[in-house]
Amino acid sequence: MIEFRCFRNDDPPRLADAWRSADLGPSAMQPMTSALLEAGVFSKPYFDREGLIVAIDDGRVVGFAHAAFGPNADHSAIDTTVGTTLLVVVVPHAEHERIGADLLDRCETYLQRRGAATLLGGGSTEMRSFYLGLYGGADLPGVLDSSPTMQSVFRRAGYAEAERIGVLRRPLTGFRPPVNRLQLAIRRATTLRVIDEPARRSWWEAATTTGIALRRYELRGTGESLLGTASFWDMQPLATAWGVSATGLMHVGIEGERRRQGLAHYLVAEALHDLAQEGVTLAETHVSETNSPAMQLFTKIGFEIADRGTLFRKS
Repeated sequence: MIEFRCFRNDDPPRLADAWRSADLGPSAMQPMTSALLEAGVFSKPYFDREGLIVAIDDGRVVGFAHAAFGPNADHSAIDTTVGTTLLVVVVPHAEHERIGADLLDRCETYLQRRGAATLLGGGSTEMRSFYLGLYGGADLPGVLDSSPTMQSVFRRAGYAEAERIGVLRRPLTGFRPPVNRLQLAIRRATTLRVIDEPARRSWWEAATTTGIALRRYELRGTGESLLGTASFWDMQPLATAWGVSATGLMHVGIEGERRRQGLAHYLVAEALHDLAQEGVTLAETHVSETNSPAMQLFTKIGFEIADRGTLFRKS
């Protein structure tokens, strides 16, 4: 008989075993360990044991699911009005579908009990509460197409597609930024600064990126005015498991009145060139497929779709 309960302190080794046994696809960290789960999940200041539901069959963990929340408007605290079930992990089992459905149902109950009026499925750039670097690559991409078993859990439960997220990658070996009149003009008029381990800009950024190596590139103009920033992180330990040195582009922002002047293209290309010079061989970023300007930007720089994910929503 399958039993369900919330997380206990002696669970991490058995959760790691379940992760290793489940078919989560190539963008899930393998082999999973208790130490990795501690760093990416249990150590977060907002971790709530009641939101991590564990399925037990005859004393063995056969699955788990994790429900969580994202930040409020100013990223200073958790907002419990929107909740998501980040992952539903189930090992090969005769009752696989029922275990997944029951885990998800219990996550929904937890989220609603905490006040969630909107239920999502999967993580995203905004809802990256846990598992950054453990599932999905450069960021959380909903539930990946390369994890079809997990996607089916949400679809059977009545979740619909809310957003499609593209996972874009570009090899960096020998990368050179484009040279044209516009790019040369920007180079003459700006300065590019590199800041390793920059001060986190909000409580939420600090909570979600503590423990990873973050690098920020700042593009500054006349009088040291800030024109834009691009934030990357060293995708460890996932990149090591892939056998490459990879960087994840988490954010690109250009000041409002300076947009559409080629600055984002210049900033990202120069940052990638700098990283390539340091031996980074692969860059990855995630983009909503409805964000046409961003998709066009990365396509021009040579990024290609490597996978896609779906952020689900339940009405």
